[in-house]
Amino acid sequence: MKYILLLFFFFSPSVRGQDNSNWIIEAFSGASSYNGDLVQGNFPLSRPALLVGGNIKYTLSPHFSLRGGVSFGSLYANDSKNKDPELIQRNLSFKTKLSEYSLGCEFNINSWEEYYYTPYLFAGVGIYNFNPYAFDKLNNKVFLQPICTEGQGLPDFPNRKKYALSQLCLPIGVGFKYELTNKITLSYEFDYHIIFTDYLDDVSSSYVSLDKLQETYGAPSAELSFRQDGVPFKKRLGEKRGDLKNRDVYYFTFLKLSTFL
Repeated sequence: MKYILLLFFFFSPSVRGQDNSNWIIEAFSGASSYNGDLVQGNFPLSRPALLVGGNIKYTLSPHFSLRGGVSFGSLYANDSKNKDPELIQRNLSFKTKLSEYSLGCEFNINSWEEYYYTPYLFAGVGIYNFNPYAFDKLNNKVFLQPICTEGQGLPDFPNRKKYALSQLCLPIGVGFKYELTNKITLSYEFDYHIIFTDYLDDVSSSYVSLDKLQETYGAPSAELSFRQDGVPFKKRLGEKRGDLKNRDVYYFTFLKLSTFL
């Protein structure tokens, strides 16, 4: 009998308390992480960073809402944490702060007028800002985009352009929400962010001449482009530094509290 009651609680519709406002404010906290050239596996949750943010949402119907949000997090990775000996020897790393501003639509699977809980889907469009950096041998913080570690802007590589630090993203997500009271809802959400650059981690293509990098962009460019101790650079010139097929993405996982305005 108790199992039947549990099933009834979780899967039967119920009448919800109503609020006159269509406006909802949300605050969330969780983890941000990335997948790209400096990690192995699709979702390396062993390298999360703190994520915080908020949304303002307008309810169109029991199933649909529009929302705008802002998120602040960071991303990082380093080859020393990988298991592949070749990646460990490559010895590259990056960190970046990340901010995102998005607009999108949220779809409740269950009618939010009839149920206390529902799975939901989210899709939208956003602008994100990043600025990858690493630390040199003297532990000085060096931003990587200005020093063009893969020869961006050199005449020998006309197709390698300096990447922009503010770009378009397409966030998509799934979640589950549960009404705690007539005004407060608790949700869990996972967001996957499609982006259009492979330079989120400043790694994408092949090694270029260190002499040209040093001559054009200075000594930090050459040092942070090639960091393999004890390996002659001549063996690496023109070889793969990153993988264009392994496109960069980032993702969020978080808990969210919502209340009516």
